[in-house]
Amino acid sequence: MSNPSDAATSLLLGTGIGCFLITGFGFVQGRMNLETMSLGWLFPLIGLLLVILSKSLRSESGLMSHFFPDEDDDMLSERVRSEIETTVKDGSVSSAWAELEAAVLESELSEE
Repeated sequence: MSNPSDAATSLLLGTGIGCFLITGFGFVQGRMNLETMSLGWLFPLIGLLLVILSKSLRSESGLMSHFFPDEDDDMLSERVRSEIETTVKDGSVSSAWAELEAAVLESELSEE
């Protein structure tokens, strides 16, 4: 199982290289040229941005390292376990409130 940082790095790098490939095909087919600026020039710019983002993910202080943490399997399983425990605790609190509300409504109806 790969960590989120490695998966995001591979995805960003592959997409960036794909944008450079699109630019190359645009030059080969004559849809882009160096003399005029067109919408096709967005592809190499986006490709460059994605490659820079993928390189910054490899460093721990990158722009997107907060969103895609570089954690091993033990850290990932501990984080998921704590999130599941929090969800279960929230569910038990919600059910306790529902039971209390039902008891109050039942006592109000029995008084009437």
